[in-house]
Amino acid sequence: MKSAPPETESGPRKPDFTGEWKLNRQASMLSPVVAAAQSGVLRIEHHEPSFKCQLTVVFEDKPVETKYELLTDGREVAGTHGERRIVSCLGWDGDALVATWRIQGPDGEMTISFRYELLDDGRRLRAAEELRGGGRDQDNLWVFDRQGQTGE
Repeated sequence: MKSAPPETESGPRKPDFTGEWKLNRQASMLSPVVAAAQSGVLRIEHHEPSFKCQLTVVFEDKPVETKYELLTDGREVAGTHGERRIVSCLGWDGDALVATWRIQGPDGEMTISFRYELLDDGRRLRAAEELRGGGRDQDNLWVFDRQGQTGE
């Protein structure tokens, strides 16, 4: 008889995105704005509800780094960066984690969202990006392959 999946106080256990992930350029579908991406590494430390993410993508031999840390509780966190007001949120949608940033600045408003999902028994991570506003509307499907051990 097969046992039920482990549960937490709030229900079935959610996926753990922890790991180092290498950009699979061939499997990704990128808009012209980021199509010049040569390589990339995504590092995630996920200890529910804490989620730390660091993405480094290389364009024309120059690395571009983005990082953030949020809780997966779905609450909005507001802050400022220079003249910009940024409202961030990270929450669960089934087994997917959805991160959203609303950025208000002197040039108008922009929204960026990433939907993170694990595929192929946790060997692959798909990050569906949607960017709207600021004259830079784009949709990107970033696909990353797990590096090293699968780690449970």
